Amino acid sequence: MNKLIATKAGVKALEKSFQNLMKYIKPGQTEIEVARFLKMQTTRHGAQGQAFRFIIASGKSAAEPHHKPTDKKIEMGEMVVIDFGVKIGGYCTDLTRTVFMGTPSKKQKQIYQIVLKSQEKAIKTVASDTMAKRVDEAARVHIVEAGYGKKFIHITGHGVGKRIHEAPKLGPKNCHTLKTGQIVTIEPGVYIKDWGGVRIEDMLLITRSYPIVLTENIPKRLQQMIIKQ
Repeated sequence: MNKLIATKAGVKALEKSFQNLMKYIKPGQTEIEVARFLKMQTTRHGAQGQAFRFIIASGKSAAEPHHKPTDKKIEMGEMVVIDFGVKIGGYCTDLTRTVFMGTPSKKQKQIYQIVLKSQEKAIKTVASDTMAKRVDEAARVHIVEAGYGKKFIHITGHGVGKRIHEAPKLGPKNCHTLKTGQIVTIEPGVYIKDWGGVRIEDMLLITRSYPIVLTENIPKRLQQMIIKQ
């Protein structure tokens, strides 16, 4: 199975699994329970393994980019960062969404929209022969101008292939250029200690003129991320 076919199959498994997750997740469940549900769903939809340990980070734990799921119960009013990926045909996929347990607060809405706009700006810069740091700059400048620059504590994205993290790194110091056929993530985030965090991540196929968002059918608009009770 070639890389693009395998990746698209992986994305389809993510899409179907996330659809079912949005019907399943509710207050009172633990982060571990949600992670187990996702693992079951991805296997059901063709995954041959996890690309990495799934991240389910609720409430204040969402301020930790690589939080490991715990027995903490998800509560109303919290945001939950959901980062998961699978392997199919030897190739990895990677997706992050942030969902709201009930109507989001003013600050939650503000941070979410900042991160979403940052991601949109970065996606527009992705093309063959673009320097990796330019993509990071597009995402980072928007978050800096919004006043949260110090809360964006990782690079904007990375390559994905047979390993979950491959070249190119889309960081502020990487002068290497993107190449046609590479698959990368775009995943800006804002993380606030003792409050929570937001990350939104999609996978893109690089072409000569414009990026193809492989995960475009997986919702991410704010209103689509609200779990109503």
